[in-house]
Amino acid sequence: MSDAVAYHDSLAAGWSQRYASGGMRRRADFFRNDVLPLLKPSGEWLDVGCGSGVFSRMLVEAGARVLGLDGSAAMVDAARAGCPAARFEVARVEEVARLGGAFDGAISLSVLEYLDDPSAALAAIAARLKPGARLCVSLPNSGSTLRLAQKLMRPLAERAGAKSLAYLDTSRRLWSRREAEELARSAGFEVERVLGFDPVAPRALWRLVSPSLWFVVGRNTGT
Repeated sequence: MSDAVAYHDSLAAGWSQRYASGGMRRRADFFRNDVLPLLKPSGEWLDVGCGSGVFSRMLVEAGARVLGLDGSAAMVDAARAGCPAARFEVARVEEVARLGGAFDGAISLSVLEYLDDPSAALAAIAARLKPGARLCVSLPNSGSTLRLAQKLMRPLAERAGAKSLAYLDTSRRLWSRREAEELARSAGFEVERVLGFDPVAPRALWRLVSPSLWFVVGRNTGT
């Protein structure tokens, strides 16, 4: 996990700008247009692994009061500058249990794959949510056509002197759709929807390729 924090520290300065174009812009648009309407955010929400606050800002704009947490102090500084309407703290996912109060919902996007124990982390998030609170997590797909291509291409690129796809060194865990659903259920969530997203393939082809990410949307069944 410390490697992942250091990696994201190095990216913080220009992270939000990356969402202005390309695959990251398409991911942000997908969350805003396809996922956010399912969450209907209001009240107090957590953004666990908030990065530079791009998705925290979307929750705020939708009507939620947001606390964003990230293990990277540099990312938290960027989030505070880019989304002053939300609160942000430096904290790792494993530290969610120390928070007081109960929250009406949470998101944790492209975070669990970096952790030693994703199940424990998701259970810790669930413990901070009210019964019936909504959750959205995004998880990399173990059958992703894009990731397979990246893994095959990376050695060739590095032999040619190019350094790329460094996230593959720290993003270690992958899930099939069934495994993603089981992960959520094991933490006490009723799975409502699983949406696939790919940043490269046109939407019309998503039925023909295995997507890059699963967006799992569910409700907390805890009491």
